[in-house]
Amino acid sequence: MIFDVVSIGNPVYDIIITPYVKTNGRVLSGCSTNSALTIGKLGGRAGIIGCIGDDFLHDFLEITSRYNVKAFPIKSKQTGGFYLKYIDKKMSDRELRVLGVADNISFENIPSEALDSRAIILGPILKEIDLNLVRSLKKETDALIFVDPQGLIREIRDGRVIRITNPDVYEIIKITNITKPNEHEAAVLFPGLDPVKVAQKIYSLNKFVGIVTLAERGSIVAFEKGIYYIPAYRTIERDPTGCGDVYAGAFTFYYLKYGDVLEACVFASAAASFMVEDTGPHFKMSLKDVIKRFERLLIDVRRIK
Repeated sequence: MIFDVVSIGNPVYDIIITPYVKTNGRVLSGCSTNSALTIGKLGGRAGIIGCIGDDFLHDFLEITSRYNVKAFPIKSKQTGGFYLKYIDKKMSDRELRVLGVADNISFENIPSEALDSRAIILGPILKEIDLNLVRSLKKETDALIFVDPQGLIREIRDGRVIRITNPDVYEIIKITNITKPNEHEAAVLFPGLDPVKVAQKIYSLNKFVGIVTLAERGSIVAFEKGIYYIPAYRTIERDPTGCGDVYAGAFTFYYLKYGDVLEACVFASAAASFMVEDTGPHFKMSLKDVIKRFERLLIDVRRIK
């Protein structure tokens, strides 16, 4: 089987609390997980590689299999996870406390069939992916590589997760194709630059695509045809956890099919709106429904420069 996309990054089991919903115990989440589930739900062929403990392994395998995702679990002493609580009713940022830390991923953990995939999404949650792994991937595969940098700029202090600078991130941006921070991560990566300039800066480094997501305000994309504003689909927000992950998966799914960066961003924005309406891995989303919202959003896309 040749995968459309393989996501690399540790799955996590989180407790999620928003002003509108609270999970019943720990639920499957994580950038690599949600992006892979998105591709599976849209009808694509997805794989996921990450470290997980025995405590949640059975649940992880059951859920990924249910949504047509092939899992390549790596045995870990612990399963990663966070106690995740949103700070205010706008849910623009959140507090993270650590429930568990899984092992790091090395290139030796990557099965050969994953290297034949058309695209790879790098979705670390807590530095389990490093520059050496990315360099090895670039050497061994021609796959399109999408980077969500959230886990590359995190550190644990006193049991809590904070954002920090990481010099290796800039080299990772240079040698991969697409990087998508949210606005808070963008402020850490490029202090003093607004989201438009951050997207432009990322594009200047990777020479392909730079994206900055802005939660309910949409996203910014910079690529060879210019810089564009992509609106968010207006809906009832219950839990924004994982929306950026869905964006990554949906963007990659669409881009592989049609090769259009701008439309892929609009499609990704439409897909992310389904995640904000739900919580956990069983978010309801179909290709048909995403296309309906995609068509509505296309009308309000605008060029910035």
